[in-house]
Amino acid sequence: METPATATRGRLIVLEGIDGTGKTTLSARLAAALRDAGRRVVETREPWTSPAGQELRRVLAAKERTTTGTQELELFHADRAAHVAAVVAPALARGDWVVQDRTFWSTAAYQGARGIDVAAILARSAAIAPMPDLTVLLQLSPEAALERIAANRAGTSSFEKLGDLRAVAKVYGELAAAHPEFERIDAAAPLEQVTRELFAACRRRLGAP
Repeated sequence: METPATATRGRLIVLEGIDGTGKTTLSARLAAALRDAGRRVVETREPWTSPAGQELRRVLAAKERTTTGTQELELFHADRAAHVAAVVAPALARGDWVVQDRTFWSTAAYQGARGIDVAAILARSAAIAPMPDLTVLLQLSPEAALERIAANRAGTSSFEKLGDLRAVAKVYGELAAAHPEFERIDAAAPLEQVTRELFAACRRRLGAP
C-alpha cells in the first residue's frame, strides 16, 4: 500500500537473466502495456551510454576477453552511477515507472561467476543504485539460450560460452532464492505466455499493468 511518503515515487522494474532470454523484447512489451494503463514510463538498460558503458559494450562484444573481472566491475560501477544520476533517479522522483533491462543483479551474476565476491558487489551497488521494486528473472537453460543467440545473431561474445553461462545461471538462481524482490518466469515458454506471466507478476506485486 502506498503511503504519503511513497505515493509520488515511481516504480523500478528490472528484467534479468542470461543472454538470450528475451529481456529486450519483454521490456518493450511491458513498457507499452504500462503506457496503455496510463503510466508515464522510461525505458532504459545497462550498460548505459556513459563513457564507461561504451567501453563495456566494446568489451562485451569482443570474441575474447581482454579485461579482468575487477576491471570490468569498475566499469560497471562507473556506468551505473552515471546512469542512475542521469536517468533512473530523476524518473523515479518524477513519479515515472522505469522499465530497465539489467541492473546490479547482472553484475553480481556475471562477475560473481568469475570469482568476485557477490556480497561485496551487492554492498557496493547498494550505495550506487536503488533497489528495484520488482526484479523479474527470466530463466532459460544455457543450452537453449545459446541456440537462440545462434539463430538471431552472427556470432557469440566472450560472455556467451556454455560453461560461463552455466556459472552465471547458478549465481542468478542463488540470488533469486535469497532475495524476495525476485519473480522467476520460465523463458522457455512461448513468447505470448511469458508476456502474460510477466504482466501478471507486475499486477501481483505493483498493481499494474
